Amino acid sequence: MEFVNDFLYLVIKPFNDKKHIYCSGVNITKFSPITKGRHRLGQNPAEKGLQSLNNDIRALLISNNATPETIKNLSCPEVNPIKEDLWYTEAFLIHNYSEALGEKIKTYAPSELIRKMFKAMLINETVPEGLSPQELQEYLYRLAEVL
Repeated sequence: MEFVNDFLYLVIKPFNDKKHIYCSGVNITKFSPITKGRHRLGQNPAEKGLQSLNNDIRALLISNNATPETIKNLSCPEVNPIKEDLWYTEAFLIHNYSEALGEKIKTYAPSELIRKMFKAMLINETVPEGLSPQELQEYLYRLAEVL
């Protein structure tokens, strides 16, 4: 499963014979025009959104008979699409992963991440559903121009 653009990535790939790795990241540099001046309690809304989303992903895994596993210092540095930008990233392992579960995550997670960010920033904006990585990227670039 892969959803990657200039603003964010959500990737699940094989880690070893029995586990998959879930890698996620938000581009702090690209989100800055959207989040600028909207940080409540000092935390970046993109980081906060990703943290909250990843808790939801863990719950989704558990409800679908998969198990998330936290490993200290687990990272996916090869995933970042724009190396020179500042990224906030998280990663964990998944036991009992299935492609169907990956599709659920891919359908749910990108727009939910943006909704969580908007909620943290007190922005009342309807987030489009079911966008491709490129379409979501274009939406976010347009949003960065008007906010």
